[in-house]
Amino acid sequence: MFGWEYPPHVTGGLGVASAGLVGGLLETGTEVILVLPCHPFAAGHPLLAIVDSGEVAAADDRPHRKRFLLRLRRVPSLLRPYVTETSYQEDFVAARETGTTFRSLYGPDLATEVLRYAEVAGRIARRERFDVIHAHDWLTYLAGIEARRASGKPLAVHVHATEFDRSPMGGNAFVSETERLGVSTADRVIAVSRYTADTVSERYGVPRERMRVVHNAIDAHESVGAWEVSEHDPLVLFAGRITWQKGPQFFVDAAALVAREIPNVRFAVAGSGDRLRPMMDRVAAHGIERHFLFTGFLPPAELDRLYARANVYVMPSVSEPFGLTALEALRHGTPAIVSRNAGVSEVVRNVLRVDFGDTNDLASKILSVLLFRPLSDALGAGGRSEVARLSWKDAALKCLEVYRELSVER
Repeated sequence: MFGWEYPPHVTGGLGVASAGLVGGLLETGTEVILVLPCHPFAAGHPLLAIVDSGEVAAADDRPHRKRFLLRLRRVPSLLRPYVTETSYQEDFVAARETGTTFRSLYGPDLATEVLRYAEVAGRIARRERFDVIHAHDWLTYLAGIEARRASGKPLAVHVHATEFDRSPMGGNAFVSETERLGVSTADRVIAVSRYTADTVSERYGVPRERMRVVHNAIDAHESVGAWEVSEHDPLVLFAGRITWQKGPQFFVDAAALVAREIPNVRFAVAGSGDRLRPMMDRVAAHGIERHFLFTGFLPPAELDRLYARANVYVMPSVSEPFGLTALEALRHGTPAIVSRNAGVSEVVRNVLRVDFGDTNDLASKILSVLLFRPLSDALGAGGRSEVARLSWKDAALKCLEVYRELSVER
């Protein structure tokens, strides 16, 4: 299995989902070889082997390549799935100008990192023994393709999001073409929701018979951070990457309408991203700064505290392939309002749904949850009950069905 990030270092839902799926596979007794770019942590489990691609790269017998990779592999680093090419290059330039170490494994641009990770994947595939290749998201698709070429084993690619989710016009051409190559080359395409499967089929022309849907899950029994819930100011939570895709502007516009009706309401924004400054400017334009708290990116334990404290969680995404944060909120019994363009609504019913961009309806639903206690209690209890029935083991069993299909076909 080729991944890109893994707890405790995560920047979004990809790492959380990858870890959950790996855990589910281990529960079924499946042996997993997890390949990560220079991952400094190795999980102690008899069925899980974490292969550090930096170590494999450094063992290359070509002297010029060996020196280059050895020099960079000294820094434990994770290649970030949500970084843009522009911000990646800015990080590289800033590090060079300040004399600090650039936290990268291979090179100064994201495309080069993806390509060289794929190159290393071929050597790993020739060295390890396995039955099926599983590659997560576009960053590892080329690695999966190269591993299949080197080993002759079948390839399943796992679509957690597409570039059309992140940008309305397809965004970065390298990313979208890598996605197209991955989903068109793979023996099976696993999508995190029917919504995502529809996008892949329509945008990339993948036949439905090669696609399977495996919804994300959550460990409902995992311990969560405890925090004393105040009965005073009502709190509305937005958590996630602050990008166009997540609809932060709709959250702010709805917040302004809610603040007119509930003077002591508070809005917490947990996360970071390229739309953070425009989001802050929009808050200022509405004159509701005193109602807002921007926390920046929070580790899981701190985010748990906000989930527990919040009276309602809002996910107004323009496009949301799944939306694990909604499950995290529901696990705490916190009512959730989600976009109809969210895959998570395929697995839970006890949420309120809104059309993205309809700020009047979003504000109305936020007010309904905050002001009508029976509705809040019903959504919280119902959502928590639904989440309790979900498990990563069930998701893993569905992936195992895909693996078996591929093994039989070979």
